[in-house]
Amino acid sequence: SALRPAWPIRAAYGSLRSSTGLTASPAKPAGSVSEGWGQRLWFLGLLGASGFRARDGQRTIARGRNFYKNILGKKGPAERKQAKVTAKHLRTVMIAVREGGGPDSTVNRMLRNAIKGALKDNVPRDTIDRRIKAMSESKEMFNELEVSGYGPGGAAVVIEAVTDNTNRTRSVIKDAFKSVNGEVKNVGDHIFKRVGVLQFEQDEEKVLEASMEADAEVEDVVTTENGTVEALTLPENFHNVVQAFEEAGMEPLKTEVETRVEVEAPLGHEQTYEVLRLLHQLEDIDDVGEVHHNAVFNDEVELKFNAYGIPLAYATAYKK
Repeated sequence: SALRPAWPIRAAYGSLRSSTGLTASPAKPAGSVSEGWGQRLWFLGLLGASGFRARDGQRTIARGRNFYKNILGKKGPAERKQAKVTAKHLRTVMIAVREGGGPDSTVNRMLRNAIKGALKDNVPRDTIDRRIKAMSESKEMFNELEVSGYGPGGAAVVIEAVTDNTNRTRSVIKDAFKSVNGEVKNVGDHIFKRVGVLQFEQDEEKVLEASMEADAEVEDVVTTENGTVEALTLPENFHNVVQAFEEAGMEPLKTEVETRVEVEAPLGHEQTYEVLRLLHQLEDIDDVGEVHHNAVFNDEVELKFNAYGIPLAYATAYKK
């Protein structure tokens, strides 16, 4: 039902009049604000300062000083995380439509795998379908863009984006690096390694045997700490390997081309903070999908924000 704030305002207004001893004042000169309206405006000012509460059926709706901050603190991180996961999968879907052979997932195996991965991460099917329709009907050209650079302490960062304007996206990324005294430049090939990863529930021996029977170009088969088995392949062979396993009747739990760190960069207190600030800014850019880094952070550092949710500079966050 609709919110009906009139009666609690009247009741509270009457109560405040009694408690403060407010009574009718003498008649006012023509053109002045009436006594009634003056007191009502004063009372509404009190409501704004103290927080307004009104009953709506059995619900109490509160608007106080920390209301939005509390809501963002409880819901913000989870919603932010899910939004990033959704954006990542939708970009993968866009690339699959463009490079895999069109919007028909019965024909486009790359798209079918992208949809499957998105659904596993709780991306709604109608959201996926809308993006596929928009991509297939749009005349705009979306391009993949990779930008790399170094942040404080020599931390290497690689950004993957999908954009309809590469100059705009590259410029915004450069600004983020400049804000922490970082630099956009090519990072060494020895720091990161691109690997095609297929995860399975079956044990290592069965996966290895299946890869040999399917003649899949697998580089290695390893068991992870959480018990799943990974078949690793070169990025250029990734889609063929996925297809080979599926045709052999072994459907992977997850398939993805990952960027893995080969050389790490340990960071001090201030360096950790500024790299965290850089990563936050990069992840807030709409076109950015994945951000990879080789930083090893100081565990004692926590990113601090101003009232508008913007991360503070180190000198402000840790004033001495």
